[in-house]
Amino acid sequence: MRRWQQMYVYGMAAAILLFVLGELIWLPDRFRFGPSLYLIDLLDSLIYLLLIPPMLWMVASIDGIIAARKETAAFMAEARGRGKFMKGLSKILYGDVLRRGLTLIVSGAAAAILIVMGASKELTLSLTVSFIVMMGCGWLLAIWDICAYEWRRRPRILPWRGLSGLLLSCAILWALFWPTSNLVTYPGVTVNMNRYAVVEGGVVKGEILGLLVFDRPAFPADWLYAKLFPHYVFRPIERLGMPIGSYESLVRNMKMEADELGSAVAFQAAGIGRGATSHGAMVLNVEVDGPAYGYLRPGDVIIELNGESVVSTLDLRDRMRPVQPGAYVQLKVLRAGAEQSLRIETVEHPDYPGRSAFGIQVMDDLILDLPRKVEFRSYFAHEGGPSHGAALALTLLDQLTPGGVTRGNRVFVTGTIQADGAVGRIGGLRQKAFTAARAGADVFFVPRGQEETARLGAPQLNIVPVGSLNDMLEWLADNPK
Repeated sequence: MRRWQQMYVYGMAAAILLFVLGELIWLPDRFRFGPSLYLIDLLDSLIYLLLIPPMLWMVASIDGIIAARKETAAFMAEARGRGKFMKGLSKILYGDVLRRGLTLIVSGAAAAILIVMGASKELTLSLTVSFIVMMGCGWLLAIWDICAYEWRRRPRILPWRGLSGLLLSCAILWALFWPTSNLVTYPGVTVNMNRYAVVEGGVVKGEILGLLVFDRPAFPADWLYAKLFPHYVFRPIERLGMPIGSYESLVRNMKMEADELGSAVAFQAAGIGRGATSHGAMVLNVEVDGPAYGYLRPGDVIIELNGESVVSTLDLRDRMRPVQPGAYVQLKVLRAGAEQSLRIETVEHPDYPGRSAFGIQVMDDLILDLPRKVEFRSYFAHEGGPSHGAALALTLLDQLTPGGVTRGNRVFVTGTIQADGAVGRIGGLRQKAFTAARAGADVFFVPRGQEETARLGAPQLNIVPVGSLNDMLEWLADNPK
């Protein structure tokens, strides 16, 4: 086997190893790499290990091009004057150079995409798919190059070595990256919240940790992992109710909103801000061909219904209760800062017979008081979601409170945070409890009503259900370490 062929094979072996390790990256999360460093802190650097396969293929391509040029020069010296022979040979060697040049370009593209992903610390769907496609194409081009060279060297014998490699490669690529109609959720990594967020004027005191679980499209290999490791859960993609790309954008927005809301709640609890106040019901989505279609737009804020003020989604629901399906409602909305009056016919709610609706999705239009700056660390593996909101609020409050609030406990927290400090339900709790137990939690605060789900992942863990930020503070005050 020529040196450039060996480099191709080494790149394929490295790709298999790194991809499998990437899908099982949660396994070493229990280990610590310093007083405050966790596995997630290293992932931003470890991602660049994925440069090894495309770099090896690029080196192999360049070495192969050089070898082809040397081979051409040798044949030209040997077959001087045999024009017809040289013409056929030149086509073959030109094909070698073209094929290896294409492999070089594709492998370089894969490396460039990975560098962009690492630099931006964004695991976006488009970049991830582009990287996988470029890696797959580079892999198959390398196999093609090996097969073509073997066929040229022994034209009367099938290139069994290359063909075997092709079949094996296709099987491996199918197992690792063939998309299925399911999503998989499995254990994730811990996040040192004092590294994730630091508030201006705050001092790091206690140890508070958040939890991330992996939730992504499932590949065939995941069913094998599920046999070997605990707490892999599959569900149909269709349950998302939206395309993967839209879901990705949604969770990213939810992460940013949770950062701001968690900060506002913490400031209010620390006595340095007014927290989060709602000033209406913001329209998120308008049902196509529904009664409000053409009248309301996403971003409109409903501030009045039938002459009664609306300051929250709860108010809107209460104002709609006496309205009969088919009746008209008079709305006052804020659009681009200006008030507008609209008259909209209602219909019967599709899920609640007898109740009226006009086909919109809404959320509280919150105004957040953020008197101090909070620096957030961006993690490559933290794509999005709101489930760190409660952990963030507790962390910032700990930094702002003299002496802290953890009382020596190693505190793990999950749950969304609401404007009034309430802790909301989240998903992936079974996997998060398992991760917290492996990481040595003294206490794991979970949303009230979800404690039994958490115990499925870690029966021996000290799991404490809470309904609000105050519940966490009271438990910590009553249970010093």
